[in-house]
Amino acid sequence: MKKVLCLLFAILLILAALSSAFAEQYAYVKTPTKDGTVYVRKVAGAGQPVAGVAKNGDTLIVLKKGNTWHKVRVVRTGVEGYMYGTYIRFINSGGGGDGGSGGGSSYYDPTYRPDPSRADTDTVINKYGYVNSSDGYANMRWGAGTNYPVITRQYQGTQLWVLDQNGAWYRCVDNAGRIGYVNRNLVNLGNTVSNYSGKTGVIRSSDGYASVRSGPSTSYAQLYTMYVGQSITAYTSSGDWFKIASPGSWSDGYVFRQLIRFYSRAVTTGSVNIRTGPGTTYSKLGVLYNGSGVTLLATNGSFSRVDTGSAIAYVSNKYLSY
Repeated sequence: MKKVLCLLFAILLILAALSSAFAEQYAYVKTPTKDGTVYVRKVAGAGQPVAGVAKNGDTLIVLKKGNTWHKVRVVRTGVEGYMYGTYIRFINSGGGGDGGSGGGSSYYDPTYRPDPSRADTDTVINKYGYVNSSDGYANMRWGAGTNYPVITRQYQGTQLWVLDQNGAWYRCVDNAGRIGYVNRNLVNLGNTVSNYSGKTGVIRSSDGYASVRSGPSTSYAQLYTMYVGQSITAYTSSGDWFKIASPGSWSDGYVFRQLIRFYSRAVTTGSVNIRTGPGTTYSKLGVLYNGSGVTLLATNGSFSRVDTGSAIAYVSNKYLSY
């Protein structure tokens, strides 16, 4: 009897190990639209009770594969349940998020967490632009609208780096490093960045992934794929493509400019008040404690407008480390 129990215990350990190994299989959500969502259900089947919702590009841990429904855990929220297979793309699948096709391996870091900068619906641009206004200048503002205060004026012919588009507005970086929003009708887009070095960002793609290629066009071989939210570092560019540093043991490669969201992340260096506007005279919304991470939306040298993950607020730059 004792031998039987030991054998059963050994079998259980093996099954647990296999289950644990399988639970490390990763996938991501693919919906028909870049801002789409899909239900995670408590029981497999259409119309079953809903456990939660996943967004396009969300990373999934596959807990159990089925025929048409798979049991998954959404990394971003921790929600577990069943998702219809049509909306799941397994990490080991081929393809490329730059419109190209073909196979290729996948580079995936299971420890990463999606960056909040990917949750918005801004269109990535990543081109140089030049101010072109009949008034001879364009206002750079804290947000995408004339209701936001002006950070500074950008004068005729001034070169800006256009990061992304939010409706009728471009989010730009000027030569002084300030970030702000300029009406897109006042900026003529030029060529992509050249001799670019050391800027970090994340993969942004409506497909949930991006091809990394051996050269700067879809005619080059696909080396591997990277997934929405994964970090990259670019150090040069060619035409519409950025060359990125090798993640892990993989080769350096090229990613199409619109599949990278360059962002500025910052960390608080002490407890700091967050406010409704860029100054100490504005109302206090709360406190960020030492070591809190934020995403910079706009800056003027003294204050930054940030996304804390739960609120949009203003923080003194004295307490931010970029």
